[in-house]
Amino acid sequence: MSFPTTAVAWIGYVRDFIGTDEYTDAQVGTFLDLAQNRLNREMMSYGMEAMSPVAITAGHVTVGNIDILTAIPKFEKIRLVHIQGTTIGPLHVLSLNEMKKMQAQNDNPGGESTHYMIDAGKLYIYPFPAEGAIVEVYFYEKQLLLATTVTESNVFSLKYPDALLHAACLEAAPYMVEDERIPVWENKYVVALSTANDESNKIKLGSTPLQRRFRTG
Repeated sequence: MSFPTTAVAWIGYVRDFIGTDEYTDAQVGTFLDLAQNRLNREMMSYGMEAMSPVAITAGHVTVGNIDILTAIPKFEKIRLVHIQGTTIGPLHVLSLNEMKKMQAQNDNPGGESTHYMIDAGKLYIYPFPAEGAIVEVYFYEKQLLLATTVTESNVFSLKYPDALLHAACLEAAPYMVEDERIPVWENKYVVALSTANDESNKIKLGSTPLQRRFRTG
């Protein structure tokens, strides 16, 4: 039996998997939405990796930051920030305290950007790039909640359906009294999550294990 390809079918699938008619379509839909949000928080798979170039405007320079949620609506978690055409390389991440201390020491140093931080949905860069610069933001893309028809952009429901299914079961778990299947669902969810996250490392680092070699003579 294959996994569903529409939101309506997913609702029926989760209800049948749990084995109860106690929940309405709206409640099961909420379990699925909560499961999707859980996966957005915890999953960092290769299929979620994306890059978006953001052009610095005069407005960005005036406020001294980029509203990253406006510039990249599907932004979820940061991976790396780089200023296109510079020689320094990827920017180094700072904490809020470190950024404020650096700005207090020299608020307008000029030169190429070296550091960044994200706070309250805003991307701060130090020194802040000039108007016209292109900031390459590498990030994990937020997957949308289940739509009427599941599409290629919905990674969880197509590529990681087992993770979505067991996450939905876990979201329903607080309403189920002493169900012995809950630890099983939790274990299956952890395995599915780890498998998805490890996929990224295998692709980047290769699948050949390190081997110890001993020199003789």
